[in-house]
Amino acid sequence: MKNVVLIPASSPSPSTTSQPPRRPGPGAILTLVNGVLAGVGGIYASTHSALITVIAALAGTAAMVLIFRR
Repeated sequence: MKNVVLIPASSPSPSTTSQPPRRPGPGAILTLVNGVLAGVGGIYASTHSALITVIAALAGTAAMVLIFRR
């Protein structure tokens, strides 16, 4: 009789099976840009302050950059 050696199947490690990061689709980008524009307009309409509107625009732009860089 021949000797039979059983080798357990190795499962791939989680780091090798990870998927590449997903990019936001065109619909998500459009929704985010429209939301930032509407938010900045709403800030100006409610405060009538150019300084606060500029700060809101910078914060919205920073948020978009952070989301798109992923």
